[in-house]
Amino acid sequence: MSVNDRRPLFPEEEKMPLAKYFYNYEVKMPTPLEMQIIDAGPMKLEDAILPENFTDLLKPTGYDKVEMGYCMFPDGSGYVATYRVRPPHISGEMERWYRNWRNLKSKSMVPGHGNLRYKIWLPADHFDHYYVNWIDGTDGVFTTESLDLGEGDRLYNTIRHQFDVRDFGVTEEQLKELKDAGINFNGKGSWESFDEPGSHLCLSITRPCPWGGVETRSREWIGWRPVNGKLVRDESTYCTEEYLRKVVIHTLVEWNHLYTFLPDLYAEYKDQPADAD
Repeated sequence: MSVNDRRPLFPEEEKMPLAKYFYNYEVKMPTPLEMQIIDAGPMKLEDAILPENFTDLLKPTGYDKVEMGYCMFPDGSGYVATYRVRPPHISGEMERWYRNWRNLKSKSMVPGHGNLRYKIWLPADHFDHYYVNWIDGTDGVFTTESLDLGEGDRLYNTIRHQFDVRDFGVTEEQLKELKDAGINFNGKGSWESFDEPGSHLCLSITRPCPWGGVETRSREWIGWRPVNGKLVRDESTYCTEEYLRKVVIHTLVEWNHLYTFLPDLYAEYKDQPADAD
């Protein structure tokens, strides 16, 4: 099953060589197995990592009982777990390159028109993406997107901020254990603020997959944020089971789609100037 909706491009974007990546690659829904897991409904509460234990995700081997799913906590906050495998033909360099390149804008992009480099990642939902300081992610990354695969939800603005997991009890010995296991983890988590009240705590770990390729285990705790080394409940955060389900599906679709066009995109643009259209 495909995702057929695409937000319309502006005339200036239609003229860019990059536009072919917006149109020429099929966007697919999650696999039948993934949808079977999602459609089974919320996971059991006891299978979620509690917010206060969020650093439990950082382990060199092994898995949680549930690696993909969602649930609400009794206090009204939420939990999202997603799992993906980067195929062997997608190199770490390709993904690192795109993570930076999507934040830069080409010479013909018009202010207010978003970022076509981000739109191609998920044409139904993505609109804008850039570094807050226009240089790197140290001051946050700005995003404009929806999460409904083009079903009509509004675009909303997010800023993703970094924080250090050492402030929450992760030791240098634990970080060394991850490094010795071949895991390139920089010691940073993130949290999100929005153009409406609310906060999300985010953490992920990418590591070699025993079955080939590289796996990423990601978690979000909706309604929580770090403040001066303490975890704070943000009760203003919107959260429903329907919303959490959308987050899971959106995340799976965008990453699976990136891997369909990234080899071609990387080959064409990696050696071009940073502002190439």
